[in-house]
Amino acid sequence: MVFAKSDIGKARETNQDYYYISENNESPQVYILADGMGRI
Repeated sequence: MVFAKSDIGKARETNQDYYYISENNESPQVYILADGMGRI
């Protein structure tokens, strides 16, 4: 079982985080996590 959750935080107006989880029947299994850093 795989799940993901993201939070915009207190300093940003948009959430720039990204995640991808491939389908269970896909081979190979792919998990991608990109942490959006935004601009100050």
